[in-house]
Amino acid sequence: MLPEVIEIARGAGEIIRNIYEKGDFVSETKDDATPVTSADYAAHHFIMDALTALTPDIPILSEEQADISLAERDGWTTYW
Repeated sequence: MLPEVIEIARGAGEIIRNIYEKGDFVSETKDDATPVTSADYAAHHFIMDALTALTPDIPILSEEQADISLAERDGWTTYW
């Protein structure tokens, strides 16, 4: 599984690099006052889709998807 995860990371990096090279991104401030760009969201969606396809039974905890309650996460024994 490690080779697949490495490819997912590389793919996300490609997405971010392509967006930044084009200068075609929007920056926002999240509720916690940290910045986030459209490149971050694009990479997030790519990673989420790829990890879900690779391991559909393993939940994913992501900085860009902070709406998963602690009560739900508390039961996770394995997660991305």
